Amino acid sequence: MKTSLFLFTFAAIIALVSTARADDALLRFRADDASLVRQDGRVVAWKNSGSLQGEARAVRGNPGRFAQGDVLAFSDARLEFLAPEGFEKLRSWAILAVARADEPLSIGLLSSRDAAAPLVQLDFDENENARFIARDRAGRTLRAAIPAPKGENFVVAVSFHTNEEGVSRARLVLNGTSKETIGKLEFPLWTRRLQIGGLEFPGQYFNWRGRISDVLFYDKSLSDDELDRLVADFAKERSIDLSRETPRAPDSWNVLERPRFEGAPDRELEADVCVVGAGSAGCAAALAAAREGARVLLVERQKRLGGTGTNAFVSNWEGGPGDAIARELFERMKKLGGAGVAKEYPHDQIKAPMGLKIVDENEPYENSLSRAFPPEGGYRSVAYLPDAFDKAARDMLLETERVEILDETTFFQAEPNPAKNRVDSILCETSAGKIVRVKARVFVDSTGDVWLCRSLGIKTRLGADPRADFDELGAPEFGDLTLNAIARCYLIEPRENPTRQLPVDAPFPQCAYVSGWLDGPRAVNMLTSLPGASLIELGYDECLRRTEAIVRAHWSWLQSQPGFENYELTQIAPMLGLREGYRVDAKYVLRESDLARGWENQPHNDMIAVADHPCDIHGEGGKLTSVKTAYGVPYRCLIPNSDFTNLLVACRGAGFSKIAASSCRLQRTMIQLGTAAGIAAAWATKENGEVEKIDVDVLVRKIDARANYPVPVDSRK
Repeated sequence: MKTSLFLFTFAAIIALVSTARADDALLRFRADDASLVRQDGRVVAWKNSGSLQGEARAVRGNPGRFAQGDVLAFSDARLEFLAPEGFEKLRSWAILAVARADEPLSIGLLSSRDAAAPLVQLDFDENENARFIARDRAGRTLRAAIPAPKGENFVVAVSFHTNEEGVSRARLVLNGTSKETIGKLEFPLWTRRLQIGGLEFPGQYFNWRGRISDVLFYDKSLSDDELDRLVADFAKERSIDLSRETPRAPDSWNVLERPRFEGAPDRELEADVCVVGAGSAGCAAALAAAREGARVLLVERQKRLGGTGTNAFVSNWEGGPGDAIARELFERMKKLGGAGVAKEYPHDQIKAPMGLKIVDENEPYENSLSRAFPPEGGYRSVAYLPDAFDKAARDMLLETERVEILDETTFFQAEPNPAKNRVDSILCETSAGKIVRVKARVFVDSTGDVWLCRSLGIKTRLGADPRADFDELGAPEFGDLTLNAIARCYLIEPRENPTRQLPVDAPFPQCAYVSGWLDGPRAVNMLTSLPGASLIELGYDECLRRTEAIVRAHWSWLQSQPGFENYELTQIAPMLGLREGYRVDAKYVLRESDLARGWENQPHNDMIAVADHPCDIHGEGGKLTSVKTAYGVPYRCLIPNSDFTNLLVACRGAGFSKIAASSCRLQRTMIQLGTAAGIAAAWATKENGEVEKIDVDVLVRKIDARANYPVPVDSRK
């Protein structure tokens, strides 16, 4: 059923419902003297009113203290009661609460869950949002979040309804702001155990720390008007200003928030090819273009070349194919003493999920070139030092005598021609605050989050794609903003008398992926530091600030594990490890079926890269699905589906669905994309800059991507 028809049906149902009042609620918890049970002057339980009879009792910790006559304040508490039979089958309901959250990671305005699925939850999350989540047993999720004021009272409400075809609609309201989410869920969702306050997880305990004045639960959905009226009534009663918005500080990372620059630049530069972003793909693009004879300008906002690998300390090439440039980088880094092929190292004493890859100098590079068909003993990876990559890449670029590197220089504005079919120039700002205009015949967007494309207004995608867009069985029926998790990595080194990290009060995952040398430096990736959506909800600067405490808490735990006692934290990555962001809508979008078919069965004649990594999504909504063999990436994935003729994209934001991007986002795959984009860009300078006019057949033969895979691509496990 189409959304419009569903909403019409939903509205028709709601029209039959009489106007809801607070007294109509199936369940009401209200913090007043009549609702509290005391013993020896101490609150020991909180009665509910309405048709659910009995008492809600504290299950863990002090159930709370009566404060200010109208508020139940919680500290390390959870209240729980059993709902009647059949409650878990409810397909329509509404929740409304008045609360104040004093800390992030406060959970439990109202919750029903035994595990991660199924669940219904209205909470205050680590990103300081009021968040509503409903998830069925298959993992299908409806989620909506609205920034909430910390330390202040707010009114939050949800109305939920599922029609006969299984399409659900939830509307989340916080003060004067609302968000809607629609999708399909299977029932039951509720369990009989309903909770107000903290939630207990195996091995970890989250608490509600704040105050709840009122919780209403209706066993029917409410119309938008009814919900808004109840919110307004509660706000008036509690003197809450509904018009006030939660302010968010400017985000220095988001270059698109800058005011448009109209003045004269301090400097102007020209080149045949301009590559924006010097990550794995950007370095390869600049090098390949220069080796094809083009004059290249490479723009990079960080000090080190290498992007996520060197600035976010994801200094590890997972097992999988790479091209000649990747091999040359490896050989140069190894000669510097900063790289080696690593294999799994025993760590049985660590009672936590742990990947420990240690360099073995006897392991050949060839053993790292396949993930789907690993050598005996498991797949190999390449560990390297960030400074070694920067040195090797910088030397390779400068040796061409055709590349000018503008590091510590941030792109912030694209300048198209009047017809808006070519990029004439871009504007950048140096670390000294000088504005530089760069003119070029061809541009390559290697910024990761496709900042250049977004500055031009080119269509992009973010989050999960609706299943119908690419006919992907693994995609949700309705798209959503679930993103691959953010990691903040750090470096450790052995010391004779290492500094001990004191415990830090911050949540962290007790798991890690560690790569490096047996008695030498190692990079630590805790895999999930923050949910991916944090980048959207909080901004980059706030995520960077929060994850520093998470890193120190994680290292305090890891330093206590066998094999890490004599190590010391030496540096926290200056950049977030982002696995996912915006992706451009390209001439072709790589999708789940491409990965499943493999190279031999993909209907493309323009493949310029090869990969074989699993679909790897960390965090909420994640899956880890192996691919059976290597697959290819078409050249069309590098061409934005727009009117701009002199623009290519080579980074994780190229033409991939979310599912495909989770597989081919690895660094050596990005190097392959950069190599293809650089060669194509150099050739396009002779075709009036038009990247679609190059001889793609010749490009495919020159790259010969299939030859980079050491196993026959038609193999099957």
